[in-house]
Amino acid sequence: MLNLLFPLPKMKDFSKEILAKDSTLLTSYLTKDQKWRMHSTINEVSPQLVKALIEKEDKYFYWHFGVNPISITRAFYSNFVEGEITSGASTITMQLARIFEPADRNYLSKFLEILRAIQIELIYSKTEILEMYLNYLPYGGNIEGVKAASYIYFNHPPNNISLAQAILLAVIPNDPNNLRLDREVVNAKKKRDKWINRFLSEDTFAENDLTDAKNEPLESHRYEIPKLAPHFCNKVKNLNSKTHFYSKLEINKQRTSERLLKNYVNRNYSKNITNGAVLVVDNKTNGVVAYCGSADFYNNKSSGQVDGIIATRSPGSTLKPFLYAQAFDIGILTPKRTLLDIPTDFSGYEPENYEDKFDGEVTAEFALMNSLNVPAVYLLQQLNLSRFLQNIQKAGFSTIYNDKEKLGLSVILGGCGTTLEELVRAYTSFSNDGYLRPLGYEDTEVEFENTQIFSDESSYLITEILSNIERPDFPSTFIGESKLPKIAWKTGTSYGKRDAWAIGMNPRYTIGVWMGNFNGEGSPYLSGAEMAVPLLFDLFNSLDYDSNKDWYERPYKLLEREVCSETGLVPNDSCKSLVYDFYIEDVSSHKKCDRYKTLLISKDGEVEYCPDCLGKNEYKKVLYPILEEGLKLWYKKNNIKYKKPPKHNPNCTFRISSKGPKIVSPLQNYEYYIDEESDQKILLQAVSSANVLSQYWYINDKFYMKCKPGEKIFFRPENNQVNIICTDDKGGTSKLKINVKYY
Repeated sequence: MLNLLFPLPKMKDFSKEILAKDSTLLTSYLTKDQKWRMHSTINEVSPQLVKALIEKEDKYFYWHFGVNPISITRAFYSNFVEGEITSGASTITMQLARIFEPADRNYLSKFLEILRAIQIELIYSKTEILEMYLNYLPYGGNIEGVKAASYIYFNHPPNNISLAQAILLAVIPNDPNNLRLDREVVNAKKKRDKWINRFLSEDTFAENDLTDAKNEPLESHRYEIPKLAPHFCNKVKNLNSKTHFYSKLEINKQRTSERLLKNYVNRNYSKNITNGAVLVVDNKTNGVVAYCGSADFYNNKSSGQVDGIIATRSPGSTLKPFLYAQAFDIGILTPKRTLLDIPTDFSGYEPENYEDKFDGEVTAEFALMNSLNVPAVYLLQQLNLSRFLQNIQKAGFSTIYNDKEKLGLSVILGGCGTTLEELVRAYTSFSNDGYLRPLGYEDTEVEFENTQIFSDESSYLITEILSNIERPDFPSTFIGESKLPKIAWKTGTSYGKRDAWAIGMNPRYTIGVWMGNFNGEGSPYLSGAEMAVPLLFDLFNSLDYDSNKDWYERPYKLLEREVCSETGLVPNDSCKSLVYDFYIEDVSSHKKCDRYKTLLISKDGEVEYCPDCLGKNEYKKVLYPILEEGLKLWYKKNNIKYKKPPKHNPNCTFRISSKGPKIVSPLQNYEYYIDEESDQKILLQAVSSANVLSQYWYINDKFYMKCKPGEKIFFRPENNQVNIICTDDKGGTSKLKINVKYY
């Protein structure tokens, strides 16, 4: 009934505390009423402090019911004799009641205080009362509670203080503003020594300990509350409303990552590279164990308080592994399957490789290891952009997916925006059998729903391909000079060299590195291979130094087979060079190799026959490679020889039905802008099948020119709308329209 009629005042809120996995205090924040009031349990406080407080304030704390009748009687008599209030005889419980409800010192207030003390004793245990008392004691200014006082005055938690410091924390609350260690150190020392002498006379503590305490020097200090991992703390402080946020961050790994990042940025500062960010995730728990949002949080010149882990930047080529994994999973690709790497116009988009050279035809694993751009765009076009973006959404790239209406094929080369946090989280899926889990910031046992974005087979293939050290982005300095664990990694460089990325993983960790400038300024040195990879390797070498060499287990549905080395397809009788390739059972395509075709060739090898013109001519059967028209044109331009069939029988009158030549320039429905005062012209070029000898061009239904297949010719349009037709000597025809604007 008493609790219903006179409920206890609402407890004051405590400072939010962020703690590392080992309970190291990372930082704390002021309460809403701007106090440092940090909560601690009785077990987190030095037993010497607890003993000093009880001996000093309330020796019979564990025996009374909130009020000590003998002390009250003695105090009443003393006050009556003196004619004024000289003693309050307050127990710890009564003091706690007064802390909850401050009031003027008079007999009415004291009577209400007694009632509250009894009420508190009925509701709470002695341990709970003592704990609340320790948490609310005043220590001068905006400091309340022994934990905040211990950190601010001694730079230590309350369980790691000396006896002299414990006695100080016991005496300051009697007159907190006149005994503040940051202002009144002389008064505080006198008060401390007075109680040390008293404890000596009462044998409260060992004599030697008290003597040492009295000789302990005392200096005026006001330390700052720890501010470790500031970007991490800012990130997590609002994730829940609890007073204590116990995180998965590991303080030693955090300090190592901070040191390596800061030193690395300092070494490269002269290259106009002023910042970087590092995120380290433990793959077993998906817990964030190190989080460095910048090289130096307090470097205002380099915008150090910007959090580079959640800043949206162009990802460069770091999305390519997700494209290849998806292609493996839908069966259109295996590591040895070949892709084209030639100059290509994708409806007005003409990607180039980082090193401005092309390799013609490459395997998928070579293209991914060397981060070739054209094969990736070819693959994305084949896979379908919309399908890729849907999987990107499943992988947690919300920033990219939200912009899906604005994106084109360039997305795979970094023509989009994402964050280091999104990238690292997505890469952890390769270490978890293709399953995506939330990054773990809080150290809890909450079960999260896993989302499978890739199969364990494609995940294994990605890690195998990206762990190959025979790559241009492998730092030669690490060969034989470190105990670097085996890792898989991918680099990325944004357009204009504004961002350098490196994401690495092994069974133990996934680590992401970003290097750049928060003002967006580029640098010729900002490439993933040159700038981000060395730091990534330093991090693995330090955090996973000399670890065991365990690697991912190969899934049982990932099998091996022989394939044609020229195409990566299942070989037929014509394939002479075979290699082993991985494939996913019941998923990967079993398409037969179609690289070679048997042609009917004259005995002297000078003429090709078709069945309709063979007649009684003598012939032999010869295998010839059937290549993409664009690849043949690239071979021709680069003087690369390949086995070509001879010219078709000139006496053949049979007209081969075909889809006609493929016009590679100009582009269908493209709008061309031409300077009226220039001699600017538009290129006409088309490729045809091997047996075509001539092409014929028509402009707006008028014959324009005859040329050889693949030959470049030019014309100056006379109209705004131009109809273009290309035919060949086998009867094939192709048409397109373009728009022209003069300026």
